[in-house]
Amino acid sequence: MITEIVSPLASAKLRKFIHLSVHLSKNLKNHPASNHILSLFVNFASKPRQSVPHSRCISMKTSYYRLLTLLCFIAIGCAVSAESVIRFPRDRASVVAVVVRDLATGKDIVSQNPHKSMLPASTMKCVTTAAAIEARLDTARFYTEVFTRGPIVDGVLAGDLVIRGAGDPTTDSRHFDSGVAFLSEIADSVQQQGIRNILGRVVVDNTLFPDNGPNDRWELADLRYEYGTGLYSLNYLDNARGGRSMRDPEGTFSAALTDTLQLRGIPVEQRKLDGDPEGFPLSPLLTHLSPRGNEIMTSLMHRSDNMFAEGILRMQAPGDDLDTAIKRECQILTDKGIDLDVSNIYDGSGLSRENRLTARVLTDVLASMASTSGKSESYISLFPLAGEEGTVKSLLKDTPLAGKMALKSGSMNGVLCYAGYKLDDNSKPTHAVVIFVNNFKCRSSYVRDSIGKFLCRQFL
Repeated sequence: MITEIVSPLASAKLRKFIHLSVHLSKNLKNHPASNHILSLFVNFASKPRQSVPHSRCISMKTSYYRLLTLLCFIAIGCAVSAESVIRFPRDRASVVAVVVRDLATGKDIVSQNPHKSMLPASTMKCVTTAAAIEARLDTARFYTEVFTRGPIVDGVLAGDLVIRGAGDPTTDSRHFDSGVAFLSEIADSVQQQGIRNILGRVVVDNTLFPDNGPNDRWELADLRYEYGTGLYSLNYLDNARGGRSMRDPEGTFSAALTDTLQLRGIPVEQRKLDGDPEGFPLSPLLTHLSPRGNEIMTSLMHRSDNMFAEGILRMQAPGDDLDTAIKRECQILTDKGIDLDVSNIYDGSGLSRENRLTARVLTDVLASMASTSGKSESYISLFPLAGEEGTVKSLLKDTPLAGKMALKSGSMNGVLCYAGYKLDDNSKPTHAVVIFVNNFKCRSSYVRDSIGKFLCRQFL
């Protein structure tokens, strides 16, 4: 006990002071500074004392008071900093990182664990879309090309119908109403060419899309569900059926197109033709365009669509593999002054549990985009409004902050994150906000409610 090693010079008041320091230190036992505070005190207080004149005793007592006053202030300061701004049941095992930055001054008015490397979940989509806006992909489209391969004689295609995919995630998606299904577009074009019979096959060409399918760093347990479906060269109906991922969307599309043509009276005989039909040149039949990038990004940010996010990431490097797309994204952000040295980015959606970001890095991305002339409005408009839209519809609902915060959510088992902006009455951003909660052990609704209360305390 510290009180047992204190010099007898200590008065009753001094001992009371010591007890206060000990009490504070006990409360700080999990704080990284606590051991240093205790060792500092012990080393000072346990030094051998020599007999000294009375005048020097008074001086030593004064030194005690000064030291202990300093220790108490340090302890109190550490106690304040150790106290999480977001509290919820069984939160001792959790890690919370929060940064709130005033965009007018550039100062962080709240900063807790800003440099802690944490799992961002779907707030990674904020990074993906920021890089896409920077690369001007908000006006870009995916192109899916359809060709005939082989001679057409008297209405008979002596070869194949070839669909060359480029990773469009929106093909016949239920989230976009294109008016005409892609299958019907192709069937119409075949008929317009006067083709009444196809001797070969319907072939999906994925040679321009390396890394076809799910990300290798995704959990196997996620791949069976719609949110874990992979991105393919040719995607169809959101690559899902009844909430489950489609095992072979390219094959499913090929079979569906064959059936559609058959219903139009155009049989696909799937013969093995003489010679090498792949040696014939491709003749363009149709080019299908996706919605613009900003429409895709708005949809994915509101609904947190993982496959759409992977498509936007792959837009960074058409015809190249996933690693190349990630490298280009990171280079774009680095060129904007974002320090990604302690970040791990393995996908565009945030589904990989190997992704890591710090709250400071994501805040830097948000602040940088808010200050970029000509791109700020486009980027911020992608975020759903808390209390009103998308995956943040329930957050801050029926509070004065509803509609005043544009936020992207991210959630996994034991993970809940938010990132975005506080808006003024003119829908202009005033603050960038990033909240990461990892490894919580209670219901996610408790954590969400605590985050909502923190935001209300902060901004109301």
